[in-house]
Amino acid sequence: MADQEEDYSSLPLLDRVTHKIWKVRLSAYEEMTKQFTTSASENDPCFRPFLNDPTFFKKIVTDSNVAAQEVGITSLVACLQYGGPNACQRLRGTVVTPLAEKGLVSMRAGTKQKTIDALLYFIELDTPDPVVDELIPILSNKLPKLVTGTTIALREIVRSFGTKTVAPKGIVKALPKLFAHSDKNVRAEAANLTVELYKWMGDVLKMGLLPDLKPVQQKELEDAFESVKGSAPQQERFLLSQQQAAAQGDSLVGGAVEQDDEDEIDPMDFIEAVDIFRKIPGDFYERMGSVKWKDRKEAVDDLFKVVSVPKIADSDFSELMRVLAKCIAKDANVAVVTVAANCVEAAAKGLRAGFAKYKTIVFTSLLERLKEKKLSVSEALGAALDAVFESTSFSDVLEDVLEFMKHKTPQVKQETTIFLVRCLRTIKVVPKTAEIKQMCDACTALLADTAKPVRSAAAEAMGTIMKMIGERAMTPFIEGQDDIRKGMIKEFFETATVRAKPEKAAPPSTLAPKAAAGSRAPTGAPRPKASAAGLKRPTGTPPASSGRSSAATDPAAPPPPSHSRLAPPGSRTSRIGAGSTGVLRKKDDHPSSPRTTSASGTPPRGATSRGLTGVSLSTSTSSSSSHSGLSAAEKAELAELRRAREEWVSSTAALKVQVETLQADNLKLSQTIAELQLNNKQLIEDHTRDVLAVKAKETQLARARSDVDTARAKIGKLQRELEAKPAAAAAAAVPSSTGFRVDEVMAHNLDDGISNVSPVTRNKSEMFLPEEEKENGFAASAASRSASAYAPQSSSRPGSFSPISSSTAESSDIGSGAGHAGSVESWRRAAEVTSQLKARIEAMKARQIKR
Repeated sequence: MADQEEDYSSLPLLDRVTHKIWKVRLSAYEEMTKQFTTSASENDPCFRPFLNDPTFFKKIVTDSNVAAQEVGITSLVACLQYGGPNACQRLRGTVVTPLAEKGLVSMRAGTKQKTIDALLYFIELDTPDPVVDELIPILSNKLPKLVTGTTIALREIVRSFGTKTVAPKGIVKALPKLFAHSDKNVRAEAANLTVELYKWMGDVLKMGLLPDLKPVQQKELEDAFESVKGSAPQQERFLLSQQQAAAQGDSLVGGAVEQDDEDEIDPMDFIEAVDIFRKIPGDFYERMGSVKWKDRKEAVDDLFKVVSVPKIADSDFSELMRVLAKCIAKDANVAVVTVAANCVEAAAKGLRAGFAKYKTIVFTSLLERLKEKKLSVSEALGAALDAVFESTSFSDVLEDVLEFMKHKTPQVKQETTIFLVRCLRTIKVVPKTAEIKQMCDACTALLADTAKPVRSAAAEAMGTIMKMIGERAMTPFIEGQDDIRKGMIKEFFETATVRAKPEKAAPPSTLAPKAAAGSRAPTGAPRPKASAAGLKRPTGTPPASSGRSSAATDPAAPPPPSHSRLAPPGSRTSRIGAGSTGVLRKKDDHPSSPRTTSASGTPPRGATSRGLTGVSLSTSTSSSSSHSGLSAAEKAELAELRRAREEWVSSTAALKVQVETLQADNLKLSQTIAELQLNNKQLIEDHTRDVLAVKAKETQLARARSDVDTARAKIGKLQRELEAKPAAAAAAAVPSSTGFRVDEVMAHNLDDGISNVSPVTRNKSEMFLPEEEKENGFAASAASRSASAYAPQSSSRPGSFSPISSSTAESSDIGSGAGHAGSVESWRRAAEVTSQLKARIEAMKARQIKR
């Protein structure tokens, strides 16, 4: 047995790592840990075989023997601790997932803890996102034990690094699935993870999480949140980049690297965007063009229901914004204007930065409508303006605001100035000097306004600006005002609250290395030769405050560990300090740089662990005392470096101003291009709409002409029918006993154009009435003879006539006198009947017209 063990130990390390006997593998893992711990640097040959082939560590962390697995994960932790970022980046993609799947479900508590330590090192040495992205899919695994262990690991990651370092968006989105898990242990650990997130995120977490949970779970979490409310968690571990930033002078506040307000968590990141474009009613635009205000009110009410969502998916809302802007600017009904302003506010809050491209469409309409004095309307317009401002920047809205502060309507000037005050209270960066001057000039003009509310709003604006830039900087703008106005401004200054902070200038320690790197030694100046001890000073050894360094005096001393080697988890502070010294000296260690060592190998007197870059070069007294031991060439080079630094600083400031100017011009051009594109699109749409309207009008005109022709034909037909009816009625109304034909009477007595009816005579001769006979000069006897030629027949049909035979006509001459008298009476009766018929015809025409 002893011979076999001796043979195993003589095998190469890589063969023992993959050996089939677990004890051999365990001893190989222990040897790996020892080599990593005693390595000289991150580039030590002991790391190379495992970094070139990461599958070795994949097999190690998934070892089938639990004892060997624990020792193998320990060797992984040592490899990461002493191998640095290179080891992390080489192993992470291959090792993280199998490490979590096998190590977090182990029955050994030590294995679980070592697994979490390895995951924390993977995050600390680079960035947390890749590790978190590998762990989140494991939460969907079917094995409850693995899901529980992964949840615990995520909780430790959040507790160690905080949500300002670890992005919580993906973790929060996975929580509802964990709370719906069938295993109670998973749900319990999900609650613990949620409470840890709440410590860092606060009430922001509730908006993205609680709506998706059951009421019972919501109540339990509310109680848990209340128990930890107000606690201030501290970041316990720092990324390597944060450690380097701390070494360069950035402060650690509250146990964490100080960060700006812009790094605050956005609650909208946890809410899914809603596509509302397809939900807009199809007849919305048609109803908005209605002349009835109730139709327009119903249209904007329906739109408000659609846009009232926390987050809106971006789409093309240009036409919608134009309709709303037109409604706000020109609609006479204030109820419609109020709801339209609410729609703009909801859309701006839902689109957020995506609404900036619509600012030019709606902003001036909102400002113009501020003339409304009704409180509900002004509040809706103000809320819409605030929402539009949040989607843009202060510089984008300032030009329009200053223009409307000169408006002729006092109400518009007052509300616009109040809106400017709200903007100043919310911005986080102090405006530019030119912008402050423009605002103060506009407010100074309003201080002399005749309306008291306008003067009060201007004083409030100037007081807010004073709070932002200070009393001393505000003095030139208020020195010409009287005491009363100064008192008003001072009063508002004392009560104003602002969030703006001046832009932070770059620390001097970060400028010196760049200036030194970009400068050269003066021409002709001899460069001193550095000693070997000065050139090969270990990067991890802090230099002495005075005298020679320990490395120079003791060349045989063993080299200390590298600057990027991380200390064990128990010594966080010392690890940061070591990293700080090493990073800064790494920039200064150059064989030809006189700042590292003197000609004798001794570092400059008075130098601290931060190196020469941390010492101010502007104070001549301190410079002469701290560099009294330098040679003339070194002093000349140092003076040249100072001049180069000053030139670099001045050129940097000039370039910064130039860049800001170019950025402003570029922004204005971009806005102009966007506005022209929108106008062009609107003109195209208007032209298309006009063409369609013209075509529709032409179609309507053709149809109207056709209808007119049809009506005319129908009228002609009705007139003909109406003219035919009186003739039939007259024929039926005249009695047969008159001895005369009805058609003859109507033909010679009606004046209204009724058709003549020709008599049917036996001898085909034309019959004339007595009046016509007299006009044509005929004798009465002839008329009598002609009339006597016809007499009523004794027929069964009334009114029928037939010619009398010649013999009868001859016999009738005897009684011609009596017949003439009877004929006159008959003509009189015929005239009366004709008058009655004419009256009936006129009545029928009148009734037809009424119909």
